[in-house]
Amino acid sequence: MSEFDVMPGNKAVAHGVRLSRVEVIPIYPITPQTTIVEYLGEFIANGQLKAEYIQAEGEHTCLGIAVGASLAGARAFTATCSQGLAYMHEVVAQAPSYRTPLVMAVANRTLGWYWSLGPDYSDIMPELNLGWLVNFAESNQECLDMVIQLYRISEDWRVLLPSMLSLDGFYLSYSYERVNIPDQETVDDFLPPYRAPYPVDPTISDKWPAAGLPPALHTTYRRLFEELMEDAKKVIYAVDEEFGEIFGRRYGGLIEEYRCDDAEAVLVTMGSMTTAARRAVDRLREEGEKLGLVKLRFLRPFPSSELRRIAERVRAIGVVDRMVLHGTGGGGAFADVRSALYSLDERPPVINFITGMGGEDIPIEDFVAMGRRTLKAASTGRPEREVEFIEHKPEAAPPPVQLEEVMPIYPGSDGCAGCGSSIIIRHLLKVLGPNTVIVNPPSCAGVNFGGVVTVPWVLANYAAAAGYETGLYRAYRIKGKADKIYLTSFSGDGGTVDIGLQAISGAAERNESFIWVCYDNEAYMNTGIQRSGSTPLFANTTSTPAGKVWAGKPEKSKNMILIMAAHRIPYIATASLAYLPDLERKIKKAAEVTRAGKGMAYIHIQQPCATGWYFPPEKTVEVARLAVQTGVWPLLEIEDGVLKVNIKPRELKPIEEYLKLQGRFRHLTKEQIDTIQAEVKKDYESWLTLEKMGKLPWY
Repeated sequence: MSEFDVMPGNKAVAHGVRLSRVEVIPIYPITPQTTIVEYLGEFIANGQLKAEYIQAEGEHTCLGIAVGASLAGARAFTATCSQGLAYMHEVVAQAPSYRTPLVMAVANRTLGWYWSLGPDYSDIMPELNLGWLVNFAESNQECLDMVIQLYRISEDWRVLLPSMLSLDGFYLSYSYERVNIPDQETVDDFLPPYRAPYPVDPTISDKWPAAGLPPALHTTYRRLFEELMEDAKKVIYAVDEEFGEIFGRRYGGLIEEYRCDDAEAVLVTMGSMTTAARRAVDRLREEGEKLGLVKLRFLRPFPSSELRRIAERVRAIGVVDRMVLHGTGGGGAFADVRSALYSLDERPPVINFITGMGGEDIPIEDFVAMGRRTLKAASTGRPEREVEFIEHKPEAAPPPVQLEEVMPIYPGSDGCAGCGSSIIIRHLLKVLGPNTVIVNPPSCAGVNFGGVVTVPWVLANYAAAAGYETGLYRAYRIKGKADKIYLTSFSGDGGTVDIGLQAISGAAERNESFIWVCYDNEAYMNTGIQRSGSTPLFANTTSTPAGKVWAGKPEKSKNMILIMAAHRIPYIATASLAYLPDLERKIKKAAEVTRAGKGMAYIHIQQPCATGWYFPPEKTVEVARLAVQTGVWPLLEIEDGVLKVNIKPRELKPIEEYLKLQGRFRHLTKEQIDTIQAEVKKDYESWLTLEKMGKLPWY
């Protein structure tokens, strides 16, 4: 029996995945797609879905996992957007070559513009021509339904191509609408289990993808892809029709027409903007204007013949784009529409309206104005301008605050109440001073301090921040300024122990002379408290929820100190915001090492997070102090291979004193607490053993 519920688009996608009985789900958090995989984690944690749920260290690997699972014959799903989609671009190109019918949700978000969070299609645009089916959803209901439809379409042996489901970030991903949830039995009848024709499984198949193709076959191979895309069009229409018969909802296949029968002109839209465009069409119809609407549901395969059919009976077409093909003067959908109509003997003028970039709202009034311009072109036979940018002028910004004393950091921050990173960054800059350059991969700090410090603060790509630092350092060195500028990162744990680790390892292997500072709040707090490689054992996060099946994070955290020590860099230290003299001393020592050109310095600072660890904000320093006193966070340093534990409590406090203050451990049983206590004792004693060795033997 189907049921109705009110939910955001991300949850609708997750229900579609659950109902599709997906078997393998690799994840990596990025706003605004993150809650899709969080909802799926809850389903699995509570036994509502049986699937392999894999926490990848970055998007490149994340999609690689999905491709591998699909190659082996499993139904796979993942989700991403924006910088994450760009980072996995190489694997995006590989997936259709391997004919892997996985589904990926893309909660659209601007790509590359100072970490803008608003949605437009600049993220999905570079992926359009790599061989994926690309669908744009208008509503939360369509999000759920299209997940199910896309698996049916992609897994059809006439297609066997991966699919992207594009939903507008925030407009759909986090907005609530009434959604019908089909019953599982009916979905099972519509979508049977995936049966791969040639799985990479030598126990059941002797055929699988070849390692490569001779150059002479590539043109033929690409031609065959175009035949697949044409076959996909037929499957899309057939699946939509069957879905409508069973579930009572049809979407029109490749396009959806609205009030087009007698239209003199049409607007062409895609995604969530279409709803406002419908209202504009209705308003102009009430005024007697014959305007229609065409919703592009699939940009790949592109509905060329459908648009030609419409163009033969209208006198003007206005294409609304939330994307720009820079250097061409117009938008992506506009270019595709014009290309599709070029061969017509008589073709109507096509106008391009570019608007809504970066998440800017497109109100009904703007669509009314666009409709009027299109209707005017229909009456005159030519547009006033071929491409128009529909812009809204921002209000003037207030003048900057003038301070009597210029400091490396202004008072205040945008951080959560009790945020310990503000303590860390202030003491970092207190020691390093004004001639400091900070490189910051995406993190809470980028949101909270980028506009607060008075020194250069460079936002770097998540996986390449150490590369940015390397480039800066080498430029300073060749210009003779390496001994005049302190260069440091300010990175969270995700940007250090997970997605950033490869670049950090490369910099450490080259022994670049800069400081890497990790403020470790032990999860991806900036995107909503998902587990990272530094999240401790059994911690409850939004991607490792404690439920009927799960008991929080099942793995121990990475030992980044020994990982960095394996690179033999000259200085490594841990620090705590509860022990500020020790913190400042270690920052000063790191600065001396790097300024002298001796190589890389690495400082790993625990930063208790009131929001993500669930403790009162006034308890930040107390929690940090208990981490040291219980042995959870030993304060130590490794200088030229010699390890020293800096603070040694006479007797470690029981771990329960530290755990009981934090809501993320509220679910723990006595046995789990005992397990954590035993692990902490073992790790702490191992540091004391290493200290007794003197110089570490591999240095």
